[in-house]
Amino acid sequence: MEVTLTYEWDGKTVSKEARRIAERIKARGIPVDVEFVETAALLHDIGRCRTHGILHGIEGAKILKDYPDYARVCERHVGAGITKEEAVELGLPERDYIPGTIEEKIIAHADNTAGENKVEGIEKTLEDIGKKLGKTHPAIERIKKLDEEIKKLTD
Repeated sequence: MEVTLTYEWDGKTVSKEARRIAERIKARGIPVDVEFVETAALLHDIGRCRTHGILHGIEGAKILKDYPDYARVCERHVGAGITKEEAVELGLPERDYIPGTIEEKIIAHADNTAGENKVEGIEKTLEDIGKKLGKTHPAIERIKKLDEEIKKLTD
């Protein structure tokens, strides 16, 4: 059965890019669960079936509550994560949503680089977040740091 995605970002693009990154990191001898990355990246935006707002990560985690590792990816993939303080400001449950595992970081980064049906880099994400939250918002620096971290692991 063919499924057509109706939101801007295509989960298949994120999944392919996340797998590519994970394989490069694993090839350098760094332990990473490539199969988990690929599957979790396909599921990271599942909450968009309920909302396209910032709550889509929380909604995805609710949908995947019986699969806690996948649920955490949903919660932690937005940007390069959301701090506890930012969560409160955004109306999210009060806790940190910062990617912690290498797999979570890979998926968040792949999501930041994926455009509509292709990988574009983080520039558009930085521009979009700058417009929404302001060019000096801490999320901008977190995304840049995550980009640097992933590049160091893959180079």
